[in-house]
Amino acid sequence: MSIIRCRPTEILSNMKKRKLLKKQPALKSDKQQIRQILEQWAEATRTGRNDEVLSNHAKDALIYDVLPPLKYEGTAAYRKSWDEWQPETTGPGLFDLHELKIAEGQDVGFAHGLIHCGGKHPDGSKFEDWVRATFCLRKIKGRWSITHQHISMPMGQ
Repeated sequence: MSIIRCRPTEILSNMKKRKLLKKQPALKSDKQQIRQILEQWAEATRTGRNDEVLSNHAKDALIYDVLPPLKYEGTAAYRKSWDEWQPETTGPGLFDLHELKIAEGQDVGFAHGLIHCGGKHPDGSKFEDWVRATFCLRKIKGRWSITHQHISMPMGQ
């Protein structure tokens, strides 16, 4: 009986050639997952898919927004206020993230950037603004969730 010696790279190469190793989809990094959550949030906001806007927020998220009140404790309180202050628009709005920076740890992450937002009123007039945004996220049971959102505008804008 003879023993054939192979290098591990040769074994792997042969297994790939014979399709014995299945290519696994690449897992997204935490930073990519956070970016995807924020892009989904922006897309849902931009296209008026209100039921999806808060889908990646913790139910007890603390939210500060540009308009009063001072704070919203929980997504239900925030969602309830939308009809009071959301401008009536026609067509998809402008709501784009810019200069988004993300930092992440094992179970805590944050992101900040600017949002260029606006739209068109039913009379055809357009409006747009720039606001600042900061997000705090926690990884709970392997899934990132927005636990704090702060949207602000400089005074005098």
